[in-house]
Amino acid sequence: MTNTKDDKPFTETGISGKFMRIEPSYTMRSRYIIGEVHKVRRLTQKVREYIIVLKEEIDPDPGQFAMLWVPGVGEIPLSFADYTSKTVKFVISRVGAVTTYIHQNIGEGSKILLRGPLGKGFTIYPSRNCLLVGGGYGLAPLHYLAKKLSTKGCRLKILLGFKNSTDIFYVDEFRSISNTFISSEDGEEEFRGTVVELMKNILEEESFAIVYACGREEMLVKIARECAARNVKLEVSLERIIKCGLGVCGSCSIEPLGLRVCRDGPVFDGGILLRLEDLSR
Repeated sequence: MTNTKDDKPFTETGISGKFMRIEPSYTMRSRYIIGEVHKVRRLTQKVREYIIVLKEEIDPDPGQFAMLWVPGVGEIPLSFADYTSKTVKFVISRVGAVTTYIHQNIGEGSKILLRGPLGKGFTIYPSRNCLLVGGGYGLAPLHYLAKKLSTKGCRLKILLGFKNSTDIFYVDEFRSISNTFISSEDGEEEFRGTVVELMKNILEEESFAIVYACGREEMLVKIARECAARNVKLEVSLERIIKCGLGVCGSCSIEPLGLRVCRDGPVFDGGILLRLEDLSR
């Protein structure tokens, strides 16, 4: 529906039926771009990397995401693991019906539909000491971030945590950018324990201007508490069920602040985590 007075589009919400204004920039991002799968690489039993060549430039910021649509199957949000000149990388974990279908049916030469970039990405602070902390399947956005930070004169230390050594992926990719340390809870890697425990050890020895973190919400809350206790700035990328990607449907709202992950995030200041009822417990 279009407002004839100022010609700015409105969309009906899926919750209350009320109408919300959608900024023109987001209306443009709601259209689909055609892409073709150039390469598929198996990273672990449940994780694959998809390299997709798009018909046009989209120029995402690290931490932003796109909605990938498989007609007749569904649409899912995916963070950018990398982007260079119309070529995007996504790391897709097999966790549900849509991702299972993609793993089983989408291969080299397959056409996909994508809209984005969407959401708010990470803040880039040039020439700073930065600590990047990633856990499990959620670490993909940190790879694109690390590449960007390395071009801005930042000094990076990267910590990656996994449940088991069989779950490990993208280590070589991160190590090609900067010093990278691995933790696993099964004790098969250089540090036995969680990535939060590894981070605490690192913070005891070194100072950082900012910590960037991606992973499970439980892990992110623990990181937020550690950073708050040390007065270290933190930015985190949250994962939630996202349906529209435009801040309209409310599926990704987090309370009590009423924030929408798809519009106000997915990247948030770490201090906000400790104020959210469904995260800080």
